[in-house]
Amino acid sequence: MLTDTFLVELQQRYFDAFAPFTTGGTFEKKEWDFLTKAGRVEVNVCRGGIFEKVCISNISAAVTIPDRDYQSTIQWLGIQTFPANPLVPMFMAVFEHVAEQGLEHHPGFFDIYPVVPIEEDRQHFQEKIGSVCKKYGRKYPDLPESYLEMFRLKEVGIGVGYGAGLSLMPNEEDARYFEDAANAVFDAYFELVEKRKNAEYSQQQIDAMYRFRADWTKFIFVDNRFYSGGVQLGVPPESFMLHMLPPTVRF
Repeated sequence: MLTDTFLVELQQRYFDAFAPFTTGGTFEKKEWDFLTKAGRVEVNVCRGGIFEKVCISNISAAVTIPDRDYQSTIQWLGIQTFPANPLVPMFMAVFEHVAEQGLEHHPGFFDIYPVVPIEEDRQHFQEKIGSVCKKYGRKYPDLPESYLEMFRLKEVGIGVGYGAGLSLMPNEEDARYFEDAANAVFDAYFELVEKRKNAEYSQQQIDAMYRFRADWTKFIFVDNRFYSGGVQLGVPPESFMLHMLPPTVRF
């Protein structure tokens, strides 16, 4: 489905990197057409191991975004993790290539979400991303301000985790900056996974993880613009729900 060379390669890197941390390293693939027939969705899910659930998904579509009078061709790569160990931070990332009106844009959003905040992990993640921003003369950290703009919200909630990630706006044109940031977050996240995967945790921390997941579920349906906007464009709700929702939730 993806044709953008960088996104294709990045997707495969995620498949390869997650394999050692999952049971059998096998992903189950599900596919849907847009309800409007304007695109196609692929969701790859792996369950068990260090991660209770990992999703690597992609979308390819040609759509007219609301409030616009021109068509956009979108390639979307999404990563979502739900670690079994509450000391391993959850990860949400979206990387896009958008072609519209003769221009190429590279929006994106990523951050890590701790159940148990660990300051040295936040600093490690921030240093990796910050070095890329410094290289390109970009403001950093840019969360939560850019998150509020991206998601069109007035208040920051659970959508910002450590605040060590980035939100690349829909008009981002610098492909090198986008790619370097995507590579940096890849490296930084798996370094944290390797560091925390065997750490001992308490029942109290497990309970905190389930409280977080309950809040995350509310965030998906109420505040997450990727979900609401995608559904508005014709993405089947069940595909986004499979990608974004925790494998187990306690209310």
